[in-house]
Amino acid sequence: MGRYSRLGKNTVLVFIGNAGSKLVGLLMLPFYTRCLSVEDYGTTDIINVYVTFLLSIVSCCIAESIFIFPKGQTYEKQREFLSSGLAFLIIAFLVTGIIFAGVSIVADCYSIENSFTQNIWLIYALLIAQLCQQLFQQFARSIDRIMVFSVAGIVLTASTALFSFFLIPHLGVVGFVLSLVLANWATTVYSLFCSTAYRFISLSAIRWDRCREMLKYSIPLIPNGIMWWLVSALNRPIMEANLGMHAIGLFAVANKFPAILTMLFAVFSTSWQISVIEEYGKEGFNEFYNKVYKYIVLMLVLLFIIITLCSKMLIYIFASSEYIDAWRYIPVLTLGTVFSAISSMSGTVFSAVKISKYFFYSSVWGALTAVLLNFLLIPYWGGMGAAISMLLSFVVMALSRILYSRKYVKLQNGFILSVMILLSVLLLFLVFCLSMYSWLYYTSVSLIVLLVLLINKNIFVDLRGLYFKMRIKK
Repeated sequence: MGRYSRLGKNTVLVFIGNAGSKLVGLLMLPFYTRCLSVEDYGTTDIINVYVTFLLSIVSCCIAESIFIFPKGQTYEKQREFLSSGLAFLIIAFLVTGIIFAGVSIVADCYSIENSFTQNIWLIYALLIAQLCQQLFQQFARSIDRIMVFSVAGIVLTASTALFSFFLIPHLGVVGFVLSLVLANWATTVYSLFCSTAYRFISLSAIRWDRCREMLKYSIPLIPNGIMWWLVSALNRPIMEANLGMHAIGLFAVANKFPAILTMLFAVFSTSWQISVIEEYGKEGFNEFYNKVYKYIVLMLVLLFIIITLCSKMLIYIFASSEYIDAWRYIPVLTLGTVFSAISSMSGTVFSAVKISKYFFYSSVWGALTAVLLNFLLIPYWGGMGAAISMLLSFVVMALSRILYSRKYVKLQNGFILSVMILLSVLLLFLVFCLSMYSWLYYTSVSLIVLLVLLINKNIFVDLRGLYFKMRIKK
């Protein structure tokens, strides 16, 4: 099977699973906004924000190693990697539980009340469930059980929806979190048994040297995870302090629509990572990398334009009337998602060469930008300040990863092409801000869409040639 065919097959299989799990938050949005007030929805969002922050710290990103290290190894080595990783995770759960108990006691003694202390055990329950789900789903992918990996996404989607309908109307925020916890455990059980991962778990297979080998790769990813959190989620605690839960609720709803773009790219990114790891160092890799890079960037730009044009209509369709002001954040957040995807795509080569320090370096630049701009902009511009700081942070991160990755794979015309596309997108964003209520907006959008297509007309020529080649082979 050719490298393009394998990439396409992996993308389709991963789409089967991931599309549903990513879309459930959007499709369930009318239900969520009907059952939860803006403040309650803000609370659910900030709980997820804290869980996201703790995932990498508590697990030391061991799930990333569980995908990388067992891949292509013998059965015995795969047993050692999974068993050792699971043992480490159990110890991490126990230590975290003790720390959380201490924090809870201190908070009660000193009457410390905030979104973290008030929901600490909900955060802990969701944290454990998500880590276990990630571990076994990543292992399924590592041992080439891609179909199991894909169907696990469907299980997560269906169970989340089912538990939500039963629990949220009666328990509110608690029901929302419990539905996620139960759905993640259901998916964990599915991945464990259907991938036959249980055959790789044994006390006798635990090897701390294997654990150290995985941690040597994954621990440098912890700061990277924290930096990503600073870029995409630090704004929530700052918004809580300055604006309250209502603002977080609006921001969270607006963030669901860029998630469409994130979902589509995440589906591709999973198979892209597999292809880059498998193809790196082989003849023709540079050409393969550049072609796919160009196609995906153009697709991201066009999807951004569509979501921007439909932003107000999306809120009318998917959310109740009290959330209507959320539409103003959608274009800025979606543009940030474009840069985030470019950053992720450029960083896959770091996994191929097993050098994770560049994840950290690039994330540091993005995080520093986020911290500075969040504290400067949110007090004065509110939610829009949070959206703009996120956008500019992803811009900085994307550019730095492109520069670092050039040491291993050089973007040819793709680099200049990407810069031209991104400049066009930024122009579109400026037009949106300046002429939001004018007929000039639609005229300008049409002109810029044409500009983007003209700049990248060679991509369509390449795609046409690739299509005819595939037809001839058939």
